[in-house]
Amino acid sequence: LWRLVLVNNGVKRAVEGSAALEDLQALDAAGVTILVCGTCLTHFDLLDQKRVGETTNMLDIVTAMQLADKVVNI
Repeated sequence: LWRLVLVNNGVKRAVEGSAALEDLQALDAAGVTILVCGTCLTHFDLLDQKRVGETTNMLDIVTAMQLADKVVNI
C-alpha cells in the first residue's frame, strides 16, 4: 500500500472522532500517502476537523489512480 484516497463519505474517516483515525495516522506515519478530497470535506463541513492526510483535489486523485498498478474500491 503506497497511497490511500478518501472520497465521498470516506473523508469522514480522516476527521476528529473517527473510529478509523488512529489506524489512518499509523499508516501515515508508516509512509503511506493519504489523499483526502477537499471538495468532499467542504460538502460535509468537515474541513476544519480533518486530522490526517493531505487535502487535495480531483486532479491529484485521478492522477494517483492512473499511476497505480491496481485500484481497490471499497
